[in-house]
Amino acid sequence: MIIGVGSWRGLGATTTAFAAAASLTARGERPWLVEADPAGGVLAARLDLGVAEAGSLERIAFPVERTGTNRFDEAAVDIAGIRVITTPGDPFRAWACHTPRFAWQSALRDLDGPVVVDLGTLRGGGPNTAVLQQLDLLLLVVNRDAVSVVSSLEWAGSRGRPSPDDRGLALDITRMVIVDAPTVTTKVSRTDVESELGERFAGALPWSPDVVELMYRGTGFDHKRLRRHAFTQAADHLAGRLCAWLGSERAA
Repeated sequence: MIIGVGSWRGLGATTTAFAAAASLTARGERPWLVEADPAGGVLAARLDLGVAEAGSLERIAFPVERTGTNRFDEAAVDIAGIRVITTPGDPFRAWACHTPRFAWQSALRDLDGPVVVDLGTLRGGGPNTAVLQQLDLLLLVVNRDAVSVVSSLEWAGSRGRPSPDDRGLALDITRMVIVDAPTVTTKVSRTDVESELGERFAGALPWSPDVVELMYRGTGFDHKRLRRHAFTQAADHLAGRLCAWLGSERAA
């Protein structure tokens, strides 16, 4: 299964993507986390990766020689059981990864295990259409303010086509997760947000900087310091719903 994580108006796409991958790891999976933000990656910095390990998506997109999915294995960095591929920090090089020599977007289908793709902030006219076409599910991160909720719902209703020039999603595969970002000053109640999102509601993640810092340091969610934390439990609930949705769609 391939799950994309992005934001139309909000914060927290990268952290939500990492949390989803960490929860899948705690469930016994060995997931991939592919950062595909065309604006330039931040994941390598958060994970404190060295120069040789950062920007590995570029090496996959522009290989020296013809290669297959083994290029992913060579480029991945193992972080607490998650196989991580990062985007270059330079926005020009990150954008170029979406017009690659090797079509890594379709090759995501050949990877073993679940794949979580961090799409960053989604915008009209962006280059990541080829990635969107590969997704089984798109998780949209929403802040608890009215503008974020309403605009994200409109984006999902149009299947990601904010303008006629955008190809958008082939199917309505968007679900939403609420992130309680501290930058939001006027918050709609969680009950009202869940009611407004309806069937699209996937879950909610509390704002927990201490847990997020440990997570980026490579502390797994099965660690005793994180097992019973509200953030960890919320992320596990989110992963469970995602797996259930994908399982029911495949059965249908």
